[in-house]
Amino acid sequence: MSLLTVNNLGKAYGTNQVLKDINFTINEGEVLTVIGASGSGKSTLLRCINKLEEYQQGNITFEDINIDDASINVDEYRSRVGMIFQGFNLFNNLSVLDNCTIGPIKVLKEDRASVEARALANLEKVGMSEYANSKPQSLSGGMKQRVAIARALTMQPKFLLLDEPTSALDPESVEEVLAIIRELADDNFTMFIVTHEMSFARDVSDRIIFMDDGRILEEGSPDEIFVNPKEERTKAFLNRFINN
Repeated sequence: MSLLTVNNLGKAYGTNQVLKDINFTINEGEVLTVIGASGSGKSTLLRCINKLEEYQQGNITFEDINIDDASINVDEYRSRVGMIFQGFNLFNNLSVLDNCTIGPIKVLKEDRASVEARALANLEKVGMSEYANSKPQSLSGGMKQRVAIARALTMQPKFLLLDEPTSALDPESVEEVLAIIRELADDNFTMFIVTHEMSFARDVSDRIIFMDDGRILEEGSPDEIFVNPKEERTKAFLNRFINN
């Protein structure tokens, strides 16, 4: 079942066209990963989906509703479409637990007791429950990203957007965070992932999009993209991974 559809999306910064006629669909329970060189438009596309960037052409529909429709409540939409940032975006003045509960309590007006119980369960899921009362500045980068994942899950989103979730982490922390994302994928959690981790993309994805110069140059299964890419530009980008 289609969850989110991007139709003919175009975005420019002045005369610089950074997204050019982007079209794709994310199905419920699917992991769709976007790869490509830096500057190809991957993160801009993700930010358009979460209404953090405006676009000039096309439209995005979520559960068959145009996200630019006047009736759309942006906060409610973002609670349904969770976002994991590469820079964590935690509130340093709040505890780990409060970081996880502030959204459902303040934005969704949920009961504190039930939200805290859900948050603690999610912190347990990512191995961070013992740090519930800690402040983010006392945590490593990998621990902060695990808290960020628990925070997003506590909003009970329909699917997750992950923008280079491991780019700010040391190698050991990368593996910890990727393991959690794999678990979510195994649980059929719908995800849209922008990453430079090629082996992870190949392992976790149902479909992969290769972007180049603001366009979707190629789209297919992990085997189609990594083993038998059609485009020369894709082959050049993946050259050191194809024979793995």
